[in-house]
Amino acid sequence: MFRREAVDYQRMRLRGRTLLLPGIPFWAVASLCFFFIAAFLTFIIAGTYSRRINVSGEISTYPRAATLYSGVQGTVVKRYVHEGQSVEAGSPVYQIDVSKSTRNGVISENERRDIDNQLNRISQIVSRLESNKKATLDMLEKQKEQYISAFLHSTNILRRAQEGLRIMKENMDNYRQYQKLGLVNKEQLISQVALYYQQQNSLLGLSVQNDNNSLQITSLDSQIHTQAADFDNQIYQMELQRFELQKERTRNDADDTIIVRALAAGRIDSLSVTVGQMVNPGDSLLQITPEKIEYYALVLWVPDNAIPYINPGDRVNIRYEAFPVEKFGQFAGTVSVISRTPASLQEMHSYRSAPSSALNTVSPYYKVIVRPEMQEVRYVGKRLRLENGIQAQSTMFLEKRKIYQWMIAPFYDMKVSTSGPVNE
Repeated sequence: MFRREAVDYQRMRLRGRTLLLPGIPFWAVASLCFFFIAAFLTFIIAGTYSRRINVSGEISTYPRAATLYSGVQGTVVKRYVHEGQSVEAGSPVYQIDVSKSTRNGVISENERRDIDNQLNRISQIVSRLESNKKATLDMLEKQKEQYISAFLHSTNILRRAQEGLRIMKENMDNYRQYQKLGLVNKEQLISQVALYYQQQNSLLGLSVQNDNNSLQITSLDSQIHTQAADFDNQIYQMELQRFELQKERTRNDADDTIIVRALAAGRIDSLSVTVGQMVNPGDSLLQITPEKIEYYALVLWVPDNAIPYINPGDRVNIRYEAFPVEKFGQFAGTVSVISRTPASLQEMHSYRSAPSSALNTVSPYYKVIVRPEMQEVRYVGKRLRLENGIQAQSTMFLEKRKIYQWMIAPFYDMKVSTSGPVNE
């Protein structure tokens, strides 16, 4: 009874009754398989799926907030504004000292002092020239007035002499008639003729004197204009030197201090530097937010392989990093603007949400602006506003196809790789 075979038999012997269960009927297995195949075929033939893409972006106001950068290297010596202050376009915000110093002092101050001395000297020269011009022209005007008076007097005398000469000519003619009638002798006629010609010579001298007075008046007029033009030319030359010195002084002021002005009206949002701090070209100085914000928009960067399938008015899903999707869910938005040219690197650098791959590759990205339906989020009785720079992820829905078309898409790639020229 302790044989090996007996022990194995006792171990393997059934301790109960054996029951054989009936198998699943064939019709049930066939029906189940048919239903599964029919449901699968219906799903892949009638069902559709929209390709989607997740892109990053950030919230921006319109008009957008303006950032002011330093264009020079220097030290901030004065601040004209503070946070929350409203400024107009052109208002000064910072004063930056860019001057250089040596053992002889500040270079710009020394140059400015020399320029001021030259400007004062030119002003004195111009003042003297104007004084000399006035004195010279006044003297010439007095001489002209004297000659005009002499001309009028000589003209009056000449007119009376001409009248007397006319009378003497009539007398001479009368004496000739009298001589023919025998009333006067020849000596009396000759005496009358000699007196007439003597008076005519005197009239000629008066006429020459009158013409000389007229020529002197004309000469004085020409001299007055010439002297005035000479003095004006000298003053003009001095003014040109003054303008050049003023330009040099302006350039000197630019080498001394720079006034940074706000180029847009708005409210000072944040100041990046303080008085006494050194700045370099390209350093941020402050940010100005517009007084009146029209709306908030989401700026997205979409690759070129998705841009043909996006149209204005398309709906998108938005997930804000400030409002976790686990608690707030997704938000709706509508595409409002789609750029038709790739975004430049300079523009993308001004947005923190720009994908880093776009800055290092040649793959183009397009700027798409989405208008969120909700401009604020309600939470626990509060209104949480969207702000500049809030990062967000957006799901955009592209082309829609049947399920079977997506399944056989690899075969299209094989067909393209094995096909010949399209025009054949």
